[in-house]
Amino acid sequence: MRALLKREVAKRVFAREFEACRELEKPSPDAAEKAASKDSKTPNLLISPLGLIFNRVFVVGVITELDSVGTQNEMWKARIVDPTGAFTVYAGQYQPEASIFFSTVEVPSFIALTGKARIYEPEPGSVFVSVRAEEANVVDEEIRNRWVVDTAEQTVERLEAFYDALSSGYHGEELQKYLLERGVSSELAEGISIVLERERAPGEFAKLLRISVKEGLKALNFDAGDSAGAEVDQKEFVLELLREMNAFKGVDYAAFVDAAVSRGIPEEVVEEVVRSLLSSGQCYEPRIGIIRLVG
Repeated sequence: MRALLKREVAKRVFAREFEACRELEKPSPDAAEKAASKDSKTPNLLISPLGLIFNRVFVVGVITELDSVGTQNEMWKARIVDPTGAFTVYAGQYQPEASIFFSTVEVPSFIALTGKARIYEPEPGSVFVSVRAEEANVVDEEIRNRWVVDTAEQTVERLEAFYDALSSGYHGEELQKYLLERGVSSELAEGISIVLERERAPGEFAKLLRISVKEGLKALNFDAGDSAGAEVDQKEFVLELLREMNAFKGVDYAAFVDAAVSRGIPEEVVEEVVRSLLSSGQCYEPRIGIIRLVG
């Protein structure tokens, strides 16, 4: 495990998998190691339900909320949305570059950020996972889409390795050896082995994550797979209607649905398109009942 502590490569991970992470428990240390573990330079490792072990993350998404939660703007809290969920991100006086960025960034915007993963458990069963931002920049939709595709590919690779491990019947060192022979990295092989020893129903989260990734990719191009040209036209019309109603400044969702229905678009199609736009980060709800397009 010592070798893992030296690795602080920022990992690409979707919000759905990130928020389900837990602290990686290490073997019981002696007194000297306990003291050393308090050193701020020692990374706190997290482990995901798929066995991904990491300390830092690279995230690209839409910033939909931003608040100053400290006195004199000394701490910022942001919500960064990807197609599977949202990251909670903080930046304070010890992250000066990120703090300056959050003090000037416009909401909504596509942003890319690198930061350290943090986990807080105020009481048993209540766990909060967040990112302490180190660096952040405004990007465009194309970069966000590329991040989604790359992250999806890496997530699917972990899912395949995870399912392979589940069906192998191996455990512990035998499982790690098996996975290494199958071309899985030593770090992921160790992580999967740890997860399978911990979890009572390890396959349940994997099923849910696979669905989230599939829906997230579909949301990037919500007309993908449609065989009926008329249905595609309806979806494009809904998006155009949002623009027409100046949804870049926000539009009442109920009024928008009524307008679309009055023009012959079925309500279920409207709802499907809006869900796709929300999932892909192309729009968001600044408050309940209001839809706003990301410009």
